Amino acid sequence: MNDLTGLSVESYGKDFITAFPENIANYHSQESSNTLQMTAFYNDTTVSITVNHTNVHNEKLQSGQTKVVHFPKYVEQYQFTRSFYSVRINSSKLIVVLWTSQRGDSAQSSFVQPVKNLGKLYSIPFINYNKMLASLYNTEERSALYNWRCIIINAWNVMNVISIQTVGMNAQQAFNFTLSPYELYQFQTNGSELKVYSSYTMAVLLTHPCVETTSCDCNMVMNHVLPENLWGQTFVVPSVKNLNSAWLQVTSTTNVTLRGQNIKILASNSSDLISFPYLESGPQLITASNNVSIRLINPGLILELVPESMFAACYLLQMSSTGADALIIAETASRGDVHVDADLLSSTDWKTIANSNYSSVSVSLSGTHVIWHPASRIGVYMFERMESGIPYGGPAVILNEDPDRDGCMADPALYKTSTDVMTWPESHDYCLNATFQLSTPSSARAQREMTSFLLKDDGPRYFWIGLRRSLLTLEWQWKNGEDSVNYTKWGDGHPEKPWKSLCASVSQDANRDYPWKSVPCCFKMRPVCCKKALYFSDLTFDSLDNHLRSDKENR
Repeated sequence: MNDLTGLSVESYGKDFITAFPENIANYHSQESSNTLQMTAFYNDTTVSITVNHTNVHNEKLQSGQTKVVHFPKYVEQYQFTRSFYSVRINSSKLIVVLWTSQRGDSAQSSFVQPVKNLGKLYSIPFINYNKMLASLYNTEERSALYNWRCIIINAWNVMNVISIQTVGMNAQQAFNFTLSPYELYQFQTNGSELKVYSSYTMAVLLTHPCVETTSCDCNMVMNHVLPENLWGQTFVVPSVKNLNSAWLQVTSTTNVTLRGQNIKILASNSSDLISFPYLESGPQLITASNNVSIRLINPGLILELVPESMFAACYLLQMSSTGADALIIAETASRGDVHVDADLLSSTDWKTIANSNYSSVSVSLSGTHVIWHPASRIGVYMFERMESGIPYGGPAVILNEDPDRDGCMADPALYKTSTDVMTWPESHDYCLNATFQLSTPSSARAQREMTSFLLKDDGPRYFWIGLRRSLLTLEWQWKNGEDSVNYTKWGDGHPEKPWKSLCASVSQDANRDYPWKSVPCCFKMRPVCCKKALYFSDLTFDSLDNHLRSDKENR
C-alpha cells in the first residue's frame, strides 16, 4: 500500500455556495434546467437554500433521501458584473450537493465542495482552446482568443477583499475590489489574469457558455477550480470512453513526466496545452516536479484531475442517465476488494496502469451508489454523456479518507456508561432505554474502540458487555443476535464453567487493557452501552423533486 499524504477533503458538509453560469445563451430557444441534488445521511436533516439574501426553499430530509431542486432561469449568470444571485445551501446535519446544468444537449455536472474545502488563493487556468482546435482540425490557429469567464464568490458573511493578479505589456499588476457577503463577480479572462487572493474564503468557477465541439456544435463547460492547497504532484489520467484526442493543461511552473520520460517543461503560468494521445491505450500515470493543478481537455470537456494525495477510501456517485460509467483506480494487489454498495465489484476488465502500482476499470452504473475499499485508498470518477456522445462529469464525492473493513463509515460508534451499578439484565434494559445496546466488541477494531472509551472513564473499572450464554445450548452469543462470536478477548482462566457464570464483563488489567471475564449475571457493575457505527454503504437512497417558483413569482 502506498504511503499517501492525505488531505482532509471529505466532500460533505453543512455549508455550500455556488452559482449557475450561462449555458449556451440566455436567448436560446430551449429552456435551461439548473438543479441541485442534496443528499442527507441522517434523519431529520433540515436543508435551506438562499438566493439574493432570500430564503427560497426549506426541506426536512431523512437518511438516504435526495432532494432535487430546480432553479428558474433568472439565477443564470450571463452578465459581466456583480450579483447577489449566488446559491447558498445550509443544513443542520451533513449532506452532499450535486450541481447540474442542462440546455438541450449541453449538460454539465459537478459535486459542490463544502465551504470548509474552499480557499483564499487560486491560480486562474488559461485554456488555449483555439490552439487545441487548430491541432485537431489541422488548420491555422484563429487570431481571436476564446474568452473564458471566471466567477468569484464570497463564501462568508463578511466584506471580502479580493485581489486579482494580472500581467500586462510591461509588468504584473493587481486589480483590487471588495465583495459583500455572498456576493459574486463575473469577468472575462483571456490569460492575463493569473492569481486570485482574498481575505476570506471564496469559490472560483471557470466557465464558458458555448465551446466548440467536434460535431460543429457547442456546449457549456464549467470547472470548480481547486485552491492551491489541494494541488498535488502525482496523477492518474483516466481513460474516458470514446475520447480519442485529449490535451493536458497544467497550472504551475513544472517539469511534467510520463512513463519516466519528460513530456513537457512548462514556463510559469503557461497557456500551452500538452497533446496527450496516450489515453487510447488506457489510463496513464504522470508526475510533476512540484505541486500542480492538471486538467484533461477535449472539445466540449474540461476534467479536473484528482492528485494521488486526494485518493480516499469511499465515494458517493449520483448519476441520472442509464449510460453512465464509473472509472475506478485501485492498487493492483488489492483491486479485488473494491465494493459497490454492499457487494464486491465483480469484473474481469481491470487493466494495469504502466509504471505504477495501480489498475483501473470502467463500470456501467445508474442512480446512486457508494464505492469503497476496506484496506486502501482509491480514485473514482463518474461520467455521463450528452446525446452527441460528449462526456461530462468529474471526480466522485469523497465520503471518507480512511479505509474501514466494515464499509464506508459515516459516523463512528458512540459509547456511554452510567455511574450506577446494576445486574446484567438491568444493564441490558438501561442501554435499550437510552436507544443504545450493551457494547458488542465482536472484532479487534470494536474492542479497541471500546477500550479507548473506557480508559477515559474515572469511575469503577468493571463493566457489563452484551455477551451471555444461551440457556438452551450454553453457547456464548451476542445479545443483539446479529454477530457471531468469531472474535474473543478472554482473560486468563476465562470463560469459566457454565454453572459458574452465564454473563460476560470487562475490567482493566495491568496492561490497561479490558479483557473479557465470565461472571454470574446477578453481580452488580456498570454497563458500557454502544450505538453502532453508521455506514454509507448500508443506506437506501431515494429521490424527491421540487421546482422553485418562476422569475415573475419570485419578484
